[in-house]
Amino acid sequence: MKNFIRSIVNLALHFNICIVKLKAKVLGDYIINKYIENCSERFLAFSLKEFGVQVALNANIKRGLILDNTYRQYTKLHIGDNCFIGRKVFFDLADEIFLEKDSVVSEGVSIITHQDVGKRMISEFYKRKQAKVVIKEGAFIGANVTVLCGITIGKCAVVGAGAVVTKDVPDYSVEAGVPAKFIKKLRN
Repeated sequence: MKNFIRSIVNLALHFNICIVKLKAKVLGDYIINKYIENCSERFLAFSLKEFGVQVALNANIKRGLILDNTYRQYTKLHIGDNCFIGRKVFFDLADEIFLEKDSVVSEGVSIITHQDVGKRMISEFYKRKQAKVVIKEGAFIGANVTVLCGITIGKCAVVGAGAVVTKDVPDYSVEAGVPAKFIKKLRN
């Protein structure tokens, strides 16, 4: 009986996702992004996989995940085994984002993979930049941190709440502040 109920739920989910994909073809990626943002935590990892996100085993993803600049390329997001993603996390998918196994992205974190001021006068001084972001194995990113494009946060590194990460964070180090600065080394 349990397997029968599970099969019915899976069928309903597949049907619902097919409807969302159809609507997105007509109305744009906004439909998929809103579906993901409002998706139940229970079905979020499954739904992300259906849209092409690489989600490994035991990923714990809280609701309210915000995706932008997807251009129907959800494959740019890679979520490793046993990762935790808190509520209201923002992923800019102009380029790839890699969350390696056991990494933690706390509530309200923004990961930005591009910088672009558009076709404005200030673009003479701020050229478009785009680069992947890598969060290495076991790294911990505190609440409301902003990680800018091209950054790698090292293995078992910690970034304190509210920090703005403008340069790479070495393995086993703690950084905090705006901009994020070295605080201490966890391991020599």
